[in-house]
Amino acid sequence: MIYMDVAAELSPERVRIEFRRSFLERYKNRVTIETQFTVDAAAASPNPSAFDGDLHFAGRAPEIGLRLVAEIKNAALADSAVVLARRAASTHQPVALTGAWRIWPEHSLGASEQQGRPIQPLDSPYPDHVFEIHPVTRIGGIDLLHTLQILDGYKAGSAKRTLESYQDAKCKLIVTPTTVTFETPTWLYNDVHFVMEITGATQLAAADGRFVMASARDTDGNLLVQDLRMVFIGGSSAERAVRGLSRGARLHVWGLPRLNFAELSRRIAESSTNAALLEGSMPYEIVVLGIYPDVK
Repeated sequence: MIYMDVAAELSPERVRIEFRRSFLERYKNRVTIETQFTVDAAAASPNPSAFDGDLHFAGRAPEIGLRLVAEIKNAALADSAVVLARRAASTHQPVALTGAWRIWPEHSLGASEQQGRPIQPLDSPYPDHVFEIHPVTRIGGIDLLHTLQILDGYKAGSAKRTLESYQDAKCKLIVTPTTVTFETPTWLYNDVHFVMEITGATQLAAADGRFVMASARDTDGNLLVQDLRMVFIGGSSAERAVRGLSRGARLHVWGLPRLNFAELSRRIAESSTNAALLEGSMPYEIVVLGIYPDVK
């Protein structure tokens, strides 16, 4: 968080992200994305566990059309995947990649992002970007679902401070028949832990996971956010744990925020009769990656 605060002071306050409305509609109720990823640069080694333990690699993918960073979580548990990612960076041959898609301004320096604009090869595994495949769940033929777990020694963002920053963030939408431009603050925090309490009567099962409506509480049980959409990657330990749960069940979880495309789609559809929907709160959801053993 200290690093993010310093970076925010040095960056423009807002970033504009333009993407195709067809892309939004296609992925609004999908957990993951599959792509042929040309790796331009890969980190020499994973981050230390105190920072997050991930391996970062950056590049381009025609299905996405934005500067792209992928992250293998708990990369110390996936030596063969790390070798494959670094080999792909040296050969620049596209590699099949699957993982949770994320649009989030945590690592934006304020440069405008336009989907489909030509992208030059990236020279760093840590470029300015707003789109991630994070976490990677498969690279080549290597399954990485086992890496989605709580990392010893790593502390995610505190529930109250982090969720309040998301709740306070404001956005503006500019809509054309084919595109939507999303203007938002830069350098919002990257992850958070909290107690989720299921509020939805049913869960939305997708081909690649599920969506669950829940409230977010701090670890003392205080309500922070009501009716927040939680995203679970199909086959992960977190997704298996939530499948059979019903309204009122609680789990202490850790996850990553991303734009909520379903909410964006709703606002755009209804803006023809209510233009006020084009400005307001940040529409976000949480990709749940791990569950702590203590249930509140």
